[in-house]
Amino acid sequence: VSSGAGSALMKTPETAAAIVRAVVAVSPVPVTVKIRKGWDDKSVNAVEFARRMEDAGAAAITVHGRTRQEYYAPPADWEIIRLVKEAVSVPVIGNGDVTDAESAVQMYEQTGCDLVMAGRGSYGRPWLFQQIRARILGEPVPPEPSLEERLAVMREHIELICQLKGEYGGMREARKHAAWYLKGLRGAAAFRNDCSSLSSLDDFYKLTEKVQKMQYT
Repeated sequence: VSSGAGSALMKTPETAAAIVRAVVAVSPVPVTVKIRKGWDDKSVNAVEFARRMEDAGAAAITVHGRTRQEYYAPPADWEIIRLVKEAVSVPVIGNGDVTDAESAVQMYEQTGCDLVMAGRGSYGRPWLFQQIRARILGEPVPPEPSLEERLAVMREHIELICQLKGEYGGMREARKHAAWYLKGLRGAAAFRNDCSSLSSLDDFYKLTEKVQKMQYT
């Protein structure tokens, strides 16, 4: 943002459109754009901005229903997603406050968007997508996993990170993921502190044992 990139491009739609045109001209794959409602409440320009992106060649547009000034604090404005959907002909992806299967369906119904994007709602909860899919297909929504299942998924996730990036770098990235997986559990605040200092898989395995003991005492 400080260099005029990211959300700051909401203030310079001409520059954003030039970037999209340049990328579309050389990209072998479809180019999509993710925007916010606007920069702040005084410059809500998502509809006009989306039209510019479409004219520049964007194949789809994701709309996050908050301004940059709002960041993630207030409830997302789904109405702006609906207005963008009505204004452009390319697919529109709705984003903001999709935290479970029901909210995903509600976003579809209230905005008419083509797809739903789940971001922070999936942190530490990768099973969210399975639940959303089941709800959309009219199938029974899988329940939240048991403690054992949650910890098993967490272990697999952390181990895969370390396989990809090595234990040193992987564990430093894994800290935030471990904290998200443990959110809501008994003693979660103390566990988050433990997560912040994880430096090896051995540390991580000891933490999972500590978590299990805490939940059953």
